[in-house]
Amino acid sequence: MPELGNLVAFFDFKDGRDGLLHFSGMTALSETLSVITLRRFCVQATDNTGKPASTTPARDKNKPTLDRYYKSVYFILHDKFWIGHGLVNSDWPKLEEEFNHIGKPSPKPKGIIDTVPFISSGTKLAQLAVLFGLGEPSLGYYNNCEENYDAIKQCRDAMPILDMEKEKDMGSNIYPMISHLRKFQQPPEKATTKSARGSEPRKSQKLEGKENPPRKSLAESPSSLEERLLVAMKMEGRVTFFDFKKGSNGLLHFGGMEVTSKTLEVINETGFCVQATQINGKPARRNTPAWLKNEPTLSESYDFVYYMLHNKTLIGHDLRKSDFPMLEKECKHIGKSPPRPKEIIDTVPFISSGSKLGKLAVLLGLGKPAARLDCRNCQVNYNAIKKCRDAMPILDVEIEQDKESNMHPMISLIKKYQQPPEEETTKRKSPQGKVKDGGVRKSLRLKEASQRLKKQSM
Repeated sequence: MPELGNLVAFFDFKDGRDGLLHFSGMTALSETLSVITLRRFCVQATDNTGKPASTTPARDKNKPTLDRYYKSVYFILHDKFWIGHGLVNSDWPKLEEEFNHIGKPSPKPKGIIDTVPFISSGTKLAQLAVLFGLGEPSLGYYNNCEENYDAIKQCRDAMPILDMEKEKDMGSNIYPMISHLRKFQQPPEKATTKSARGSEPRKSQKLEGKENPPRKSLAESPSSLEERLLVAMKMEGRVTFFDFKKGSNGLLHFGGMEVTSKTLEVINETGFCVQATQINGKPARRNTPAWLKNEPTLSESYDFVYYMLHNKTLIGHDLRKSDFPMLEKECKHIGKSPPRPKEIIDTVPFISSGSKLGKLAVLLGLGKPAARLDCRNCQVNYNAIKKCRDAMPILDVEIEQDKESNMHPMISLIKKYQQPPEEETTKRKSPQGKVKDGGVRKSLRLKEASQRLKKQSM
């Protein structure tokens, strides 16, 4: 395989669900993967004459074709090592076809690193790569390239967790994961991949000779999501993922997800923003931007919040020191009694434990703020915990089911890291704030007095 050079190019070029072609590409340094250039756009597909294809939806007839952006695409990709998912059988052929349609010379790669053979290898790192999102289609269509880039960087951080040494090509300074991916590449004429996405193992397949533990279905043949959810609600308890923090826009962001305790099926989900309040219950407008002055306070959503959180098991990140005290403060400001949880399961001790699964949970996003909407933090934590469950067999973590509480395995595991509430002391405080302990001090005074009497009698 030829030398990579100083720059590599990540790119993705696929049909979007909106009927357009979506391109995303970036150039990065081969040693550190620091991004140099990033472009993303969507264009109409073209026919053999270079005109927009008839398959374009009517609402997108004004979108440009690749002819407008071909110089940028050529600059990003030509004579560089390409990295991406499904490039050999999908993205590259489609890109060449579009360049031929518009009558322009297509960019040529110095070499291609396709992640499909790596994903298909079934190694532990490949299984984690799937959890990180490598090769998974994005909701944003043309963000696929960036998600693959992020997944590869996360894989590099996961190498120490799997006790893997950071690999580097001899005589060159190449990013460790790039060196690792190159080992799985095959010559083009011997490539055996059937399709861009069809050959990838999924979580339900065998993992390194092992099988995922069988999961019992909630019903023998649920005909719909609603039926499955009804069965789950009857068989299981409920827990609530919860997050309440100050957002980047100055508002307070609330996020809540009520789910079944064993399978984490979502029952109810909500997220909204409110203004912070003063002691008198009025909006604290000093910290609120002018264009958000009309946003409501917690008083308008209090009943819903109370119903969702009161007497429930709450799960979240830093609930004890941050989220719940802030919620109590806001409830006090508006003259309402705060909800009282049945139990709080905070993920901070689990993440701070230094265990392999705890370190992986951080890479999967547990405790990290959401990318855009702060009120979706609880959803990020929820997804991370579900992915941690899928990672337990990869890290050889024994899956234990709490039969008494009927909890999800990851919830049961996180509960083990909870510290018992601090025991209340029997010490009393004087009006001046000094600690008093009458019994101890009295015994000390009696001891000192007896010692003085002995000295006087001698």
